[in-house]
Amino acid sequence: MRYRFNWRRNTISSSVGGDEIRLDEGRWRAESYGPGYRKAAEANAGDMKGKFMATIAVIGAGIVGASCALFLQRDGHEVVLIDPEEPGTKTSYGNACSISAASIMPTATPGITRKIPGMLMDPAGPLNIRWRYLPRLAPFLLALLRNTTPERSEANGEAIANLVDGVMPAYATLLKDAGVESMVRRQGSLKVFRTEASFNASRRERDLMTKHGFSFDVLNSDELRQLEPGLRPMFERAIYTPDSATAVNPGRMVLEFTKTLIANGGSLLQEKALGFEVAHGKVTAVRTTGAVLGVDNVVLAAGPWSRELAKDLGASLRLDAERGYHVMLKMPETPIRRFVLFADEKFVLVPHEDGLRLTSGVEYAKVDAPPDYRRIRNMIALAAGVVPDLDQSEQSIWCGNRPTLPDSVPVIDRSPRYANAFLAFGHSHLGLTLGPVTGRIIADLVAGRDTGLDLSPYRALDR
Repeated sequence: MRYRFNWRRNTISSSVGGDEIRLDEGRWRAESYGPGYRKAAEANAGDMKGKFMATIAVIGAGIVGASCALFLQRDGHEVVLIDPEEPGTKTSYGNACSISAASIMPTATPGITRKIPGMLMDPAGPLNIRWRYLPRLAPFLLALLRNTTPERSEANGEAIANLVDGVMPAYATLLKDAGVESMVRRQGSLKVFRTEASFNASRRERDLMTKHGFSFDVLNSDELRQLEPGLRPMFERAIYTPDSATAVNPGRMVLEFTKTLIANGGSLLQEKALGFEVAHGKVTAVRTTGAVLGVDNVVLAAGPWSRELAKDLGASLRLDAERGYHVMLKMPETPIRRFVLFADEKFVLVPHEDGLRLTSGVEYAKVDAPPDYRRIRNMIALAAGVVPDLDQSEQSIWCGNRPTLPDSVPVIDRSPRYANAFLAFGHSHLGLTLGPVTGRIIADLVAGRDTGLDLSPYRALDR
């Protein structure tokens, strides 16, 4: 259920039935206005914005925000989720559906700088930069380059690996609570290589997986054909990670998580968070486009839209929007059964309940820049080259924004300025994977529990 305060008419209404209740003389009536809100004792009659009270506000209704909200609710908190869009309809809607039990390589790795010119020149390549955006992007890129040293790359990979350890238990909790266990299929994932040379180039990744105890199998061409018969027999090697999983529809899964939150007494406020009110070293309220929401705690989990709000909470970060694209195609007669990353061509094919999803690419541009679909459409022909009889007709196409930091390590931390504000964003390509475990950690931080992790790599300062 959603509640909206209209300060012009001095009324409060819910999304169920749409009935409006008039507020008398600037005061709340005695009745409760629904789960997730506490009746405020008084509201100043001269104040043009109503004041709600909620224990915890979570800003952002993607997979990270929804996960934070559910784990906080499990601890007994009253939670309101704030987002101007419907849950799961932005970044979480269009990702590669992968819940990875072994994807721990950061973007910044030794030698990546030598590959960038070729990727930029390739019209079907995995990297694009909107050159008008380069002046703003320059500090991010310089920081990314500093993270390409072997020492930093390994440390960043270790930080990601320590989070991945908790992925599947956290998912199991939320899927069971929401009654949607069938929305995640544990069939493993594949990374396939055309040649022995390209496979050998993955040695650093395999060494890192081995170091951190992640299970994987190296397959030859015959073993790969048995596991994924829908691919052409043109790949010499593959890495199979059996503990990984695929979400059949990530956007719908986030929506189901939000429905569970509301069914258990939480609320959704479908408005944009604009800023905060503070007093005595604490956040006391979240200001939205239509209300001032009084809070005891706040969690910022707004993905690439977190940057400016994070500044208000004392965290100035090189958070940028790493845009991604997908095209939906019809599933071929011999279906693709699991997430498949094509190492040489740098694209992904993954089964989705609506067909076959083709994803690829990183584009650096403004969050609100118009999409450029040329590269992702060029990749349809590449996909047809690896999947026999693939229908190349485009069913739908999408562009979204991933929140990313130069080291690929998310921020999961208490605000440097306000003890009752918490930060959870910057998950790059691993938002779907790391969302639930991030939610568990945030709930632990709010409760003052031991998270079981050294959280220093995920700090908000000095990043």
